[in-house]
Amino acid sequence: MKSNLDLLRQHLGEQIAIEEHLNVRIKEQISTITDPEFADARTLLQQTADVLERHFEPLNRLLAQQENEQLSAENATHLHNGLAAEMSVKRAENINRVSSFLRDDYSALNLVTISNTLLHATALALKKTEVADVALTHLTNLAPLVVRIGELLPETITRELRAISEEVDPLSAKVALRNTKLAWRRQ
Repeated sequence: MKSNLDLLRQHLGEQIAIEEHLNVRIKEQISTITDPEFADARTLLQQTADVLERHFEPLNRLLAQQENEQLSAENATHLHNGLAAEMSVKRAENINRVSSFLRDDYSALNLVTISNTLLHATALALKKTEVADVALTHLTNLAPLVVRIGELLPETITRELRAISEEVDPLSAKVALRNTKLAWRRQ
């Protein structure tokens, strides 16, 4: 049976693995977005990568504080491989499909934010204030990026479709965004 501190260490280790994996994937995506028409998506993804990058030092420091030894290489590799399999995307099908990148990153960032919520609640329950504060700060850093990706997605897919067909209604992105916001407000 795991102790409460083992559970906290596990959550910290998982948070690090999730954020590192996502950061690597986002940086790969950024390098493939070369069309100036998608500069806004590229900029948003770069902002997201920068935020994730700033999270690594505090998370690793807190993990080291919570344990006398680092996660074993075997456990870290196993965890990373499992997350990579869960979050992988068929790259060949998505090359230069910015809307697919945004969709997948939105999903992955939701995993990161809910994991920060889990870590924050665990740390609060165990009276580990520093861990709770870092998790909340990281959640606060990422939440606006998740919202912005959700807002950018309708415009991005509309631009992609316009590049293929002139029959695309340019106003459809605004309608889709409005409808999406209404759907969330009804909850």
